[in-house]
Formats: sequence, C-alpha cells, structure tokens
Amino acid sequence: MLRVSLGWSAGMGMALLAGCAGHGTLPPPKPAVDVARDADEARHAYAAGDMRQAAELYQAIVDAQPEDADAWFRLGNARFRLQQPDAAVLAYDRAIQIRPGYPPAQYNLGVVRLKQAQAAMIASAQAGRPGDDLRRDSARIAQRLSRVADDVGTRSKGDGGAPPFIVEPNDQP
Repeated sequence: MLRVSLGWSAGMGMALLAGCAGHGTLPPPKPAVDVARDADEARHAYAAGDMRQAAELYQAIVDAQPEDADAWFRLGNARFRLQQPDAAVLAYDRAIQIRPGYPPAQYNLGVVRLKQAQAAMIASAQAGRPGDDLRRDSARIAQRLSRVADDVGTRSKGDGGAPPFIVEPNDQP
C-alpha cells in the first residue's frame, strides 16, 4: 500500500510541475528583428559616432542573419572603434569565412592584428628589466610596427598615419 501511495504521489507531483511549465514560466520569445530598419539605424548611429548603439544593432542583425558578411564587417568596424580588438577580429574573421577573399575585411583584420602586435611589444618592453636584451628587442619591434602603422594609416585619411585606419564601407570601390 505504501508503494502505491509513493508512486501515485510522485506521479502527481510530476504532472503538476509539467502543468506549471506550460503556463507562462517559459521565457517570452525574442522579438522579431526588422533587419532593414536595424541596418539603417546602425548606419546612422555609426555615422553619428554612437558606436555602442551601432554595435548593438549590428549584433542583432548578425544574430538574425548569421550569413550576412557585410553586417559582420560593419560589426567589426564598430567593435574596433569601441577599442574591442578581439571582438573586431572575430567579426572580421566571420565575414571572411562567409565571403572568402573579402578584401576590406581582410585589410581591417590586418590593421587590428598589427595594432595588437604593437601593443604586445610595448607591454613586453615595459615588463622587461632595464638593459635586458628582450626589453630592447621588444621596444625596437614596437617602433618598427609603429612605422608600419604610419604607412598603413596614410591611406587617404589625410592626418599623417598613426594609428592605422580601418576601411569603412563607404571607402570600398
């Protein structure tokens, strides 16, 4: 008799829990993304210098349309401007995966990685002890990367180079 009672109690408990799950305890569905509207708003936010808003909107677009290489490219640009180089690298990489040989994304990926390399060499030089060969070599490499950055940055931006500039969507031929 006790076994039947325990089995019946457990069964009723499970049934009640299952009933609760069907009555509003699940998270609400995500609102539908209006990609065209979000893309327009993202372009306006980017042009106005509101990189946080632009990045949020581009993120919503790539979440809704993960195969949109242009949206990934633009998300990478917004992340770069927000000084989030690792996130920018991921976005540019994704754009290149979707559209192999995507020159603007590859260029911007190179610019970001160049800046990352320069920052790593500066950090290495600062961490070394005075007179240490590694400190000297790191500083020398950082200086060389700075000159490369100057050359990259002269790409029709008119302000002497450093820091290197990414290609913007309107820079594309």
